[in-house]
Amino acid sequence: MARVRDGKFASLRTKLLWTALFFVCFMVGRYIPIPLLHGEATGTGSELLNAANVATGGDFFYPSLFSLGLGPWMAAAILWRFLFIGRIARGRRIPETTVNRARNALMVVLAVVQSISLMANYEIDALPWGPFSGELNAQILIVVILTGGAILVAWLAQRNEDLGLGGITMFILYQIVITAMRNLGTLPAQAAEALEAGVLWFVIAACLGVVLIGVFYGNAEMRLHVNKVSIDNGFIGVSYLPIKLNPAGASPIMYAFALLAIPQYVVHAVGVVIPGAGTGASAFLAAWSLASPIGFTAYLLLLFGLTIFFGLFTVDPKDTAKRMRDGGEYFDHVAPGPATRRYIRRRVVALSAASGVFLVVFTGLPLIALGTHPQLQFLLTAPGTLMILLGLLWLLQEEIADTLIGTKYVFAFRTRPGGATA
Repeated sequence: MARVRDGKFASLRTKLLWTALFFVCFMVGRYIPIPLLHGEATGTGSELLNAANVATGGDFFYPSLFSLGLGPWMAAAILWRFLFIGRIARGRRIPETTVNRARNALMVVLAVVQSISLMANYEIDALPWGPFSGELNAQILIVVILTGGAILVAWLAQRNEDLGLGGITMFILYQIVITAMRNLGTLPAQAAEALEAGVLWFVIAACLGVVLIGVFYGNAEMRLHVNKVSIDNGFIGVSYLPIKLNPAGASPIMYAFALLAIPQYVVHAVGVVIPGAGTGASAFLAAWSLASPIGFTAYLLLLFGLTIFFGLFTVDPKDTAKRMRDGGEYFDHVAPGPATRRYIRRRVVALSAASGVFLVVFTGLPLIALGTHPQLQFLLTAPGTLMILLGLLWLLQEEIADTLIGTKYVFAFRTRPGGATA
């Protein structure tokens, strides 16, 4: 039998080496400047862009090759599912090549839009090179560089998913740490101001709730008793279908920020490209922010909706019901097939809705103070950032544990008499 070469069965040391390589590439790209951009970032709605940067590993306010981070890739991934949700719901099989092409094309479009939006926040130097001189050519070159950087980040994340450890987790964790370090010096002043404004204890309570309940949710699960032919009996025992109490994890927070920022990017880019649209774009950007009632409400609704969406995506009642029917498994008093699918969907939606309420209360409601205290953004977004951090670390821990188990299994298989061949 051929030796196992799949990256999923690689040793933990091998995966760590691959991750270190991709991570170094990501860090280097974060410090490659765009030479034609200079000055300080300007524009409205900066609190939403700051939050989106943390959630997607980008850096909108420090222009570099990787300033867009994973924002275009994450937004394209979820927008693609929304655009094709009808075909998916009808059970139509979409070829993998079609999926990749559509998602990549959408990512490039979003990257171009975000590049134009980012570029408009800085002063631009004209190209001095003969026939290519002029500010327009400089703008085109900047968009191409930033879009290429976003594609390269997405490629690094995908390769890390295949060969390394953590997937996109490592890049987002890096941005969370960098943002925390940048704001660490201002934390005492912000805490004093938050105490005076009467929001400090609310933020502390939200952070404690995220830690206590978040850790509990990370390990807790609901077990649905499953009857299996020739297995579920008094001599062998019983089997269950485990469903985590928080099926979506921290993904709704990250993707909510990424999706909420898309209208800002699009409108800002339209205001830059179309003459005379700047006034309307500025008015929209002022309204579509976390500090405004419209943007704040949209974020809470998006956060709750994505929690249910990701819960159903993670468990997938349709595939689970089909697998159970094919394997001769069934629930008590529930017929196999559509009835089982509806039964699983109800359970997943109920758990996801409870998790959505938790995320809205503990990570969303603290942002209501952004309208009156925008300078306290780092503190007010701390519960959400902490939830993302805990969720990503939990996923990383589970992946490490699975890697160790898989390594032991492959090692035992290879060392078994007659089980290993060259």
